[in-house]
Amino acid sequence: MKKIISSYNILECSLNIRFNWVFVVMLIFISVKERSYAQSSGNRALIEVNPPDVPTTRSLTAIVGGRLIDGLGNPVNERSVVIIEGNRIVHVGNSDTKIPEGAEIMDAQGMTILPGLIDAHLHTVNDNKTLNMFLKNGVTTMRDPGHPFNFYQSIHFATEFLPRIFLTGPHLDAFPGVYTQQATMVKDYDHINRTIRDYVQLGGTGIKIYFRLPLKYYETVLNAANYHQIPVVAHMELVAADDAIRAGLKGIEHVTSFGTSLADPKDAEEFRRGVEKDNSYRSDGRYLLWSKIDLGSDRVKQVLELAAKENVVLCPTLATFERQKGDDSVKDFQAEGFSKMLQFVGMAHKAGVKIVTGSHTSGKYAKTGWAYQREMELLVEAGMTPLEVISSSTINNAHYFRSSERIGSIEAGKLADLILVKGNPAVDISHMYNIHKVMLNGKWVDK
Repeated sequence: MKKIISSYNILECSLNIRFNWVFVVMLIFISVKERSYAQSSGNRALIEVNPPDVPTTRSLTAIVGGRLIDGLGNPVNERSVVIIEGNRIVHVGNSDTKIPEGAEIMDAQGMTILPGLIDAHLHTVNDNKTLNMFLKNGVTTMRDPGHPFNFYQSIHFATEFLPRIFLTGPHLDAFPGVYTQQATMVKDYDHINRTIRDYVQLGGTGIKIYFRLPLKYYETVLNAANYHQIPVVAHMELVAADDAIRAGLKGIEHVTSFGTSLADPKDAEEFRRGVEKDNSYRSDGRYLLWSKIDLGSDRVKQVLELAAKENVVLCPTLATFERQKGDDSVKDFQAEGFSKMLQFVGMAHKAGVKIVTGSHTSGKYAKTGWAYQREMELLVEAGMTPLEVISSSTINNAHYFRSSERIGSIEAGKLADLILVKGNPAVDISHMYNIHKVMLNGKWVDK
């Protein structure tokens, strides 16, 4: 876990693949680039707890004729050629690319080639079946923010392919806590420092703050995480998002975390009192709070300006909060509250807040295993273009995971995590349900 990722990649390849000199030079270049990036950004490159096996042969695969969306926001390449050697993408070009002799050719006509999807917010409990299902549906990398490490013991006994898994360890909460079996309840400042150190030693690549942790502890959490060069994300209900941002927080999970900073102070205080008295108050209380928010207020504008200025990343998880008008099981204030959540995400994107995609595993209107695709649809409904949503689901999340030098886009030198989709999601994001094939670390995953 402690190895620098560039060293890890060179080692895994050198043990399993006979290189030609061109490939060796390319890997050295990528290694130097990764190290330079980590040093210049002040962050170390992070790695999943379950690096996939590397192909044992120096196999060549050429994916030809497909529509390429590289994840970087570049123009769509309608007649692309992607060449993979072992577990690395070695060339991305047009239809005039010469196919190497002996390459296995995959005809991708009528399909779109995209980077593997990255899920910023997925929870399971020793459930390899669900993880494998998400992988087969296109999610090649995921992060579980806030669950204990022992919730993932099952991955060490997996017999099926699993996505790359990033963990944060139990979330940091305050007594009496919320989900106490999933939390470390903070005693004092020294306890925070010791806990974060222990999490990193166990393979933690992030820290999650939960909503009962007081604002006074945020600075200590952020300083300790910065020392270990890992990110911090937060789910907030009681602490106002703008206060947390001023304290240095960069990662915000759930659109609802902005509620108390956007609402009229009287409404926000009423909501806080309800939650402080009973954790379950937030179930309906969030929708009631959001239904009263004036999205045209100066308060909303100021919070968005602050979030954009401080380079905040928002993982909205809209699918888990979705409540639609016309649904007999949905109350009017719930539908109104969700409608404003959806509008706010569009406003945040327009203001320059970085949006990333997270499924939260399930949603009221999502079929089992497809919450990620439903989230992508909702981001388009919020006002993002399909190509922007695809970038939010790939390269933006790779940056959020501090792993963008390895994953998140289709370009030479990156690891071969990619998917083939029937249709054109650049035009219709619902085509993301049409997953045809998934490649993880240079290996095709059976569907």
